[in-house]
Amino acid sequence: MSAFTPEQEKLFCKFKEGDEDAFSFFYQFFINDLYAYGLGLGAKSEWVKDIIQDVFLKVYFKEKNYESLAHFKYFLLKSVKNKLYDFYKSKAFTSSVEISGGRQNFIVTTTILDDIIGSEDKLIIQQKIDKLLSKLTARQKEAIYLRFIQELDYLQIADILNMTVPAVRKLIFRSLKRLKEDQRLLLIYLFLLYTA
Repeated sequence: MSAFTPEQEKLFCKFKEGDEDAFSFFYQFFINDLYAYGLGLGAKSEWVKDIIQDVFLKVYFKEKNYESLAHFKYFLLKSVKNKLYDFYKSKAFTSSVEISGGRQNFIVTTTILDDIIGSEDKLIIQQKIDKLLSKLTARQKEAIYLRFIQELDYLQIADILNMTVPAVRKLIFRSLKRLKEDQRLLLIYLFLLYTA
């Protein structure tokens, strides 16, 4: 099941042919997801903005041979993570950024998922979701984010996380199991957050 509309799929065909308006549309379409993912990997806002620009410059000048719009989204997310990792490796960081075993810590907060939350009710719900997600490791949060927020398939997630597909399935299963006792509460909070 595609998460994209038929109009977006048609526009993607134009994008692949080099249409600049289509390129601009997809830049605007994906920028928030890429920005949230970069922040979730622990990067500073300015770094993420620069990295997203670099990724889209590469896309602009490269031959556009993506299989589908979903594949393009996967390519963008993986490119942001790889460029951020390269950036971390090229700099000498202090305690503000932790890299353990070549991995960045992944942070999911509802402020990343929804930058502007207007009401006090949403803030309370946001705090409750953050508390529930604190039960997960950084790697579990990243896997859950990629699977359920970015709607990537297990093969794509495995590639991004440098894991096997069975290991990713197990990681996501264990993450969901860990949240199981609070699952209904989490669903209610998410529903309230995004409908209020």
